[in-house]
Amino acid sequence: MPATPENLYKAHVKNLRAVDTALERMQRELNASLSRCDDTTSDALLKTTMLLLGAWAENRLRKMLFEPNGFTSAERQQIISAGPQIEIWKAALEQGFRKRYQIPFANISQTLPFTPRARYAALLNIIDDDLRPIIELRNKLAHGQWVRPLNSENDDYSPALTQQMNGENAHSVKCKHRLLEYLSQIIHDLAVGVGAFERDFDGHYSKLEHAKHEIISRSYPKWLAAMRAKYQRGRLRRAV
Repeated sequence: MPATPENLYKAHVKNLRAVDTALERMQRELNASLSRCDDTTSDALLKTTMLLLGAWAENRLRKMLFEPNGFTSAERQQIISAGPQIEIWKAALEQGFRKRYQIPFANISQTLPFTPRARYAALLNIIDDDLRPIIELRNKLAHGQWVRPLNSENDDYSPALTQQMNGENAHSVKCKHRLLEYLSQIIHDLAVGVGAFERDFDGHYSKLEHAKHEIISRSYPKWLAAMRAKYQRGRLRRAV
């Protein structure tokens, strides 16, 4: 007999909490290995952290779909049937706007008032531009493609995905985790919040944009150098 939605929600909560703890511990160990210039260990931990970030995103989505007082069983089934995970995120976003603004069937992009329509378009862009790469890399890493990820047909390696993987670092992964937290909260507010979406949108979106901006605005070499300098100062103090 299948589990009830309530029990599934509890399972997703526990899974998310466990992955969250693992991600936090992995980031801590990653920073420690970077501080002591252990490149081999830090590379392995970075790939594992990226894998966990993708797992975190999937667990957060599943928890969101089963939130009490959120999506109905019929809405949830419609969202899940959208296909790949990235399409499920988009379907959850669309269904959240339909619920919030009472648009059951009409074309949502043409029916929403201007401000909600602009917010919907902005969030769709975040899903495509920022969430999609996280999901794609997670899938490649889960299949052991840690150095040269393959294309979708698995008949050649993908230079684009290889470049994307090599472009990640401890700072970018940390910022992307924060970005996903705010994106998830916004969609959560759409589905279950009584006025929370409009009230808190600007605050959540501002923090989301700040996390995204930090990825490109903060110099990773300088961030790494500062962390290593701090580590060396600590070693000197302990030696004295």
